[in-house]
Amino acid sequence: MKHDELQEDLARHLRAGTDRMVWTNTQLGPSGSPRPDLFTIAKSFARFRADCYEIKVSVSDLRHDLTSGKWQSYRKFGHSVWFAFPRGMAPLELVPKECGVILRSEAGWRAARKPVAQVLDTLPRDAWLKLLMDLHPVDVHGNVRYPRTASEYTAAEILRKRMGDEIADLYSKATNAEAALRWRIERADADRKAIEDSLEQRRKDAEAVRARESERLDASLRDLAQLFGLKEDQMTPRLLATAITSFRNRLRGAGIETAITMLQGLQVVVDAPAERAEEMAS
Repeated sequence: MKHDELQEDLARHLRAGTDRMVWTNTQLGPSGSPRPDLFTIAKSFARFRADCYEIKVSVSDLRHDLTSGKWQSYRKFGHSVWFAFPRGMAPLELVPKECGVILRSEAGWRAARKPVAQVLDTLPRDAWLKLLMDLHPVDVHGNVRYPRTASEYTAAEILRKRMGDEIADLYSKATNAEAALRWRIERADADRKAIEDSLEQRRKDAEAVRARESERLDASLRDLAQLFGLKEDQMTPRLLATAITSFRNRLRGAGIETAITMLQGLQVVVDAPAERAEEMAS
């Protein structure tokens, strides 16, 4: 998945699996304020809880953030900072121990390591104002995403109360199965693209090899035609075959010394492509 796709995928997971408000790509204050990929606040009067999430799609991207210390600017706005990326992309040891890690696999999002939570009573005034301004959070394309009447999590709880655990569990399993299927389709598309790119590169490599071999063959044929006394514009298969036949007849009727001289000249032509290949290789 690309960055924006992972961001939306994690947002769906957090809304479905937890009862909290989720903002994506929201700046926590005026211009210049930190902008985590996802920001969440638990829907609770008794316990204030805010978390910041950073999506990473490559090891180099992760290392850049860790080196710049970007993630530390989030600690003013959240109890915890999480790094989210595909399973297997980077070792957990690369992420600071203060941060949590949540990984995306074929089965969905799973927390691989819990963060070290800090004490935070509330958010800065400007952050609250910005969150209120973004009460209708926008998606990664800038489109307003209007509040839903119920999240997947809330819907499952309503079903549980009205229809019992069995129906609610079936609903949750269907939601998870849909997410898993979507993940498999995306992975299959990515694998197909990688195979197509690999085949295209092999085709280009094969064409390059054929072009080099054709150049070497043309050079050898020119040398051979010159040996037989043919001009370059006379180097047709028919004329070349006639010249070879004539050379063979001359060789049969020539003396030993003449034959040796002619064979030495032919050997020079035969060895020339190999010598050129060695020069190119070195």
